[in-house]
Amino acid sequence: MKVSAFLPLLALILAGCLPPPGERKIPPEYIEQRVMPIGAWDVGCNNLGQCVAIGAIPPRKKVMDAMRAALRINLDNLNGPNRGLTIIPLDFEQRLPDVTPTPEQADQIWAKLREGQDFLIWVTDKGDGSRYYVPGQGFAKVELVHQQWVKKFPTRWVESEAIVPAKAIPLTNFRAPVLTAEQLADCKADDKGRADAAWDVAGAFLLFRYSCSAAKGSYSETLWFTQEKRNGRFAAVGFAEAVGPLTDGKAAGLSEAYFNEEQGLMVARKAVDLLRGCGLSATYAATPSGFVLADRREARNCNGLFSGDWVNIYRSPAVVMPEHW
Repeated sequence: MKVSAFLPLLALILAGCLPPPGERKIPPEYIEQRVMPIGAWDVGCNNLGQCVAIGAIPPRKKVMDAMRAALRINLDNLNGPNRGLTIIPLDFEQRLPDVTPTPEQADQIWAKLREGQDFLIWVTDKGDGSRYYVPGQGFAKVELVHQQWVKKFPTRWVESEAIVPAKAIPLTNFRAPVLTAEQLADCKADDKGRADAAWDVAGAFLLFRYSCSAAKGSYSETLWFTQEKRNGRFAAVGFAEAVGPLTDGKAAGLSEAYFNEEQGLMVARKAVDLLRGCGLSATYAATPSGFVLADRREARNCNGLFSGDWVNIYRSPAVVMPEHW
């Protein structure tokens, strides 16, 4: 992240204008927003007022002589040189780099969107021509929904105190608490309850991952618990995406979850169909006092998008995220 982004925040800190941490509350309506599916499009806005539409032709719906691609439209930047358009090439094996159309190509795409027809676009890079098949149908309704959404959420919540995710140290020799039969009630793995990874987070608490699901690929489920080093309190992570039996009102089961200790970020997914690219994905930032929701994304149309390309429905303005997260 650029240094200039921190200057306004630094000025507030020096001026003593930041509210105490307990006063930084996120209005529930911004957490509970959902993506609206409109034909082949997913349309949504996040708590910062950033609205986007992402559309793609479903796999195998048509015979195509080009690469299937999604069209991402930044609905807040339609008057820019590229009209807020980005092409996302779709490949089930890997996430390919986005393609930004030239202003001339953007004008052509925009005209096709107004016609409401699916279309092909050619992109030439270093003499090699590539073409992508993207949707156009239903965009008039997309614009209408966007206008209604802006009216529904006219104000934007801004948090002030910066939160830098805390790095963690992976542990090789650790002793994990033994889970109870109640905590393991929904697990299907033969070795359920085995602690296969642990981290020391910011010297404040330990994070444990336990085996739960027999699945090794998509839809695998693991159990995640924290233990405070100060008092030994052991508790489920309790994320909104967590499933399974409740202990003290919190659940520990997370689908397709992983923890990046270098960046201090944990990702959890609540899948509809991960193989086809749809569901809910959330990123949490580790802090000495626990995890804080940093980013949430959702896709309603199962069009093969990777979760990083799903519509962003929440972004914490306080959490300092990696530049390309």
